[in-house]
Amino acid sequence: MKKIITLLIAVVFTGLAANAQTDSTGTEYRYYPEDNIYFNPKTKTYSWFDQSKASWTTGIQLPSSFKIKNEATFNTIRYPGTDIWAANPDHIKIYGSKNNPAMPKSSTTTPPPQQ
Repeated sequence: MKKIITLLIAVVFTGLAANAQTDSTGTEYRYYPEDNIYFNPKTKTYSWFDQSKASWTTGIQLPSSFKIKNEATFNTIRYPGTDIWAANPDHIKIYGSKNNPAMPKSSTTTPPPQQ
């Protein structure tokens, strides 16, 4: 009987520990760095920077001038609001963009040998 109670306690604490490590706050977005576009899977809306308006725009469909080149290449970002574009400069630094690709965090550049 003690073994069963000990096992149940261990299972409960394991479940609580796993739950504590999962960040479920905020809204989940997919960020497509190659295109600098966000997608909210819950609302099925896109957010993109509209050069003609010089502002971010959100809609259920991208304009014909915008296209996600590879829908499988995205980064999942949790953001505590609906203005995900406010953090766009940080996302470009971390993930890169079509005009400014980020270096992988694991890569390092080595200077050429001196002659």
